[in-house]
Amino acid sequence: MNISRKIKELRLARGYTLEELAKATGLTKGYLSRMERARKAPPFSTLETIAVALNQDLTYFLEKTETENTSKNIDLMRQAEHASLISSNAGYSYRQLAKDYQKKYMTPFIMQIEKGATKYFKHDGEEFVYVLAGSVTLEYEGRTFKLGEGDSFYLDSRIKHRFKNNGNVAARLLAVNFIYRRF
Repeated sequence: MNISRKIKELRLARGYTLEELAKATGLTKGYLSRMERARKAPPFSTLETIAVALNQDLTYFLEKTETENTSKNIDLMRQAEHASLISSNAGYSYRQLAKDYQKKYMTPFIMQIEKGATKYFKHDGEEFVYVLAGSVTLEYEGRTFKLGEGDSFYLDSRIKHRFKNNGNVAARLLAVNFIYRRF
């Protein structure tokens, strides 16, 4: 699966130029162009922003799994159905924890952060993160917060933030983004 290729194909199918998509997402035309040619996926929050701008369910870009769901009111995902981690160009990997994000306000996923720092993020909505394993440092509003297994935080994700992993073991985080607007 090549997420970058899917983004470009959908953008063209919707009749968007890079400049129009840049305006709709708040991302730069140059960044979108590089992202469409990249081998690694964009950050989860960026992918979510692009999906909203292109009026497409986020799961369109992610691996599909078979479903046993018999109701539109539940999205059940068994452990065996989880796709492998998707490596992003932002310094972390991620895996979706729901099959269908369409018309939903929350997007749960697992983040895995290897040694080093992620890029800075800022995206519409709010974010809840729980540290499952390892440790990270959160940089937010000019402050740093050291977080270890079992720690959590809830923040306004419209404010620039990033993670650092100074350890030798990958940190795994459960992240849930809440987006105010669904188009």
